[in-house]
Amino acid sequence: MQFIVLDLEWNQPVSYQCSAYRKVGDRLLFEVIQFGAAKLNEKLEIVDEISVPVHPTHYLTIHPRVKRMTGLSNDVLCDAPDFVEGFAQFMDWCGDDCAFLTWGGDDVSVLQQNVDFFRVEKELPKMYDIQRLYAAAVGKNGQTALKTAMEALGVEVDEERTFHNAMHDAYYTAEVFRRLPEPMAVLKYEEHPRKLVHNERRSRFRITDTITSVAEAMQSEKLTAPVCPTCSKPTKLLTELVPQAPGKYVALSRCTQHGTMFVKIRFSQLPDGQKGMNLSVLPANRQNRAYVHTKELQYQLKRKRGDYDNVDIEDLSDVFSSNMPFEDA
Repeated sequence: MQFIVLDLEWNQPVSYQCSAYRKVGDRLLFEVIQFGAAKLNEKLEIVDEISVPVHPTHYLTIHPRVKRMTGLSNDVLCDAPDFVEGFAQFMDWCGDDCAFLTWGGDDVSVLQQNVDFFRVEKELPKMYDIQRLYAAAVGKNGQTALKTAMEALGVEVDEERTFHNAMHDAYYTAEVFRRLPEPMAVLKYEEHPRKLVHNERRSRFRITDTITSVAEAMQSEKLTAPVCPTCSKPTKLLTELVPQAPGKYVALSRCTQHGTMFVKIRFSQLPDGQKGMNLSVLPANRQNRAYVHTKELQYQLKRKRGDYDNVDIEDLSDVFSSNMPFEDA
């Protein structure tokens, strides 16, 4: 059996009121526009790579965010095969005896929905989640961005391999996988597709505000003087808005009447292309205060080292607020 490290790029409706979405509905929420993969041999060496662009047949307009992130446009995809042909090319390259490895479960669900929608009869190989293996290996809970795992395991960024290109992301994922202490333990983490549905009333990311940009939000009075949850009066920041993870910030502020507050801010890219923000202000406890001070010291050190020189705070692609609209979310 060969391992195929798989990554997908997909398009989505520009609006859920558009005619294309009204026609297909929840049967096709995301349309695959690129297959990317790295093939590993028995020694887990990368022996081949592939990129198969796919011409969309339903969401013909490439969503501006998708175009910006992936570089895939109608001009790039106009001569590409449709999903059925592109998937057949990809599976021929994979071979008969293989298993798919992915970073997280989103690709698994999107691929299954496309296979079902386009009535492809070929059964998908078993799929396993490297992200869950990584979390177990490093003792973390929840999701980790691929870039974070790369940094932790010493996988260097290749200037010729841009992120959000399916083949390049598959390569980086394969390099992370190969560096894990027990890579074959990935077989413990089989991933199963989940049903995707659109529901305006439900989101895994609770939005308190829709924003134009992260930079503007960070300078707004709402974040520079967050309101006390008890007296509704502005508080004064005691620390910077300290990066906690991509799109996530923490801080301490002080209310003259009710003491120190723990401020949490979370930004996310929304399915319609806008950006959302969740702001939480709660009374701080000892652990909150210690945590923020630790993160602040780490941030100051990294900033002095230049780690944040080229960070684009508007890029929320690695924020795992995940707006993937799973039915059971």
